[in-house]
Amino acid sequence: MLTVSDEGMSIHVRLASKKIVNLYAGTADEAQSDGAHVIEPTTDTVTYSDGTEEEVYGFDIPVPGIGEEFDVAILGEKGKWYDHKVSVTDPVSK
Repeated sequence: MLTVSDEGMSIHVRLASKKIVNLYAGTADEAQSDGAHVIEPTTDTVTYSDGTEEEVYGFDIPVPGIGEEFDVAILGEKGKWYDHKVSVTDPVSK
């Protein structure tokens, strides 16, 4: 879900597990620097079409602009940071 406020835009992303323990809006190298502000997960409950539920991690990620690619680093449960490129396109109002 994309949220827009006076402070900027962010997107809430639910992951399919709890194996990603932290996230950083930037690169893996930046995430490991002193004073880096990592994004802590929320615990979300998802309900599948068959009615089963599962707890997963969610993250509120700042979005610099629609259609702009940006860096996101994720920290896996084994303690290694991984770089990813992300973009948000075609948001739909509800």
